[in-house]
Amino acid sequence: MGKITRREGLWAAGFAAVVMALTSAPYLVGFASQTGTWRFSGFLIAVEDGNSYIAKMAQGARGAWLFTLPYSSEPQRGVLIYSFYLLLGKLAGPDHDAQAAAYHLARIVFGFTLLLVSYLFLSEFLPHVRQRRLALGLVALGGGLGWLLVLVGQGNLFNSLPVDFYSPEAYTFLILYTLPHLAAARCFFLLGLLAYLRGRGVLAGLALLGLGFIQPLFVLVAWAVMAAHTAMAQRMPLRRHVLPSTRHASPIPHRAWLSTFLLGVSLSSPLVLYTIYVFFADPLVRQWGAQNILPSPHPLHYLFGYGVWLLPAILGWRVLARRHPSLAHFVGGWALAVPFLIYAPVSTQRRLVEGFQLPLVTLAVLGLTVSLRRFRRWMLLPVFVLALPTSAMLWVGGLGAARQLAEPVFHPADKLAAFAWLADHAQPGQVVLSSFTTGNALPAYTPLVAYIGHGPETVFLAAKEPRVAAFYQSATSESERRALLADGRIAYVIFGPPERALGDFNPEAADYLRWQFSAGDYSIYTAIP
Repeated sequence: MGKITRREGLWAAGFAAVVMALTSAPYLVGFASQTGTWRFSGFLIAVEDGNSYIAKMAQGARGAWLFTLPYSSEPQRGVLIYSFYLLLGKLAGPDHDAQAAAYHLARIVFGFTLLLVSYLFLSEFLPHVRQRRLALGLVALGGGLGWLLVLVGQGNLFNSLPVDFYSPEAYTFLILYTLPHLAAARCFFLLGLLAYLRGRGVLAGLALLGLGFIQPLFVLVAWAVMAAHTAMAQRMPLRRHVLPSTRHASPIPHRAWLSTFLLGVSLSSPLVLYTIYVFFADPLVRQWGAQNILPSPHPLHYLFGYGVWLLPAILGWRVLARRHPSLAHFVGGWALAVPFLIYAPVSTQRRLVEGFQLPLVTLAVLGLTVSLRRFRRWMLLPVFVLALPTSAMLWVGGLGAARQLAEPVFHPADKLAAFAWLADHAQPGQVVLSSFTTGNALPAYTPLVAYIGHGPETVFLAAKEPRVAAFYQSATSESERRALLADGRIAYVIFGPPERALGDFNPEAADYLRWQFSAGDYSIYTAIP
């Protein structure tokens, strides 16, 4: 395809800067809305996961190179996972506010870079500047028809939210809005696939090796895409089998794709194999993986999610097949692999749709601007009108959350005072008993471990949560409470509004709990062995 000119690059950079400024505005409102009694957590959606990322950064700031589950009290060895956040924490330092600022700085930097890399990827398929700009706009801001389901009262169709409201792997806007590690991972993912398309197996392998440090699961997606294209390439006539990004159609041997694929896989496999080994060999990590259930929604959700682009994409594939058969087979192989990936018998199904928005948008743009060029003036506006509302709703919803002083987006100052006391007086790694909601924020503000506080990262949560609820109920026997304190290696117990909502147990009546600190409605007790 054509080269990217300096003017194009400047336009893409300007567009990326505007988009990242737009995604940052609600967070700036959140920080500006803080008061003396309410402090902004740093997150607007998926706050539970956001706190867990800060907890990982805090581990890195304390010197850790191996990750341990901050929401599980069991003894752990540490594993080479979440290196992105451990390293980011080392750069940010131990202060929570500095860590939150570093998180969003990383989100802006990697989000900006992702949009530039996305433009590079799109340019491989789209020859004209207008096509590339249109595609980048749809990739950055486009969603599906999930907003329509919400408006007609079917927002929980088939017991699932519309996929464009919660799947960052499926929609780039969610990555730009919330998750710096997925932005960095997507950059490596796209660069690896580009290197493969250009027949550069070493560069493909190194890019995917970098991806493995951040998100090893996505390496498997890249392998599947390359494998599908390699298999289809073997069936292509040699005279039409050309390398992309070249001006001349020079035939290459079929085995060239196979050798590029095998070289890319071999170089990128170490971290994938290590991760697979850890998830089988380490009992706690295995249990964590078993609890990390992310199923793909009903197929109709994907139909609604991508329906805006499907018809023009089919027409666009025919255009690409005529002009660049190798690229068409690459995109076609990816499209054929997606249904098998997202409904594979694994617990993290929906993550395997990673990056598919880009080739789909590419084909849709080709269909709109080539096959339907006579009607493009009347079709482009409706496509944007249908694709943008979900992102707009997420942005407006975040803006509203940033102005409403309430948990979990904001924390009461009394709770943070209790956390500050624990950070000053407890030993790093000691276990704290609290409600789930309090426990979720605890490791983000202290070097301590929450007995419960995160869905997947609290191993055996289904067994632990009822025991915690029973602990705070006066009807529970003293022996049951003592057993929980001993089994969980619990050093401190928190009593605050979320804990009192679980039951009416009075800690002053227990001789195995000793009061240590109070701030407003929050009190901390030491568990006496």
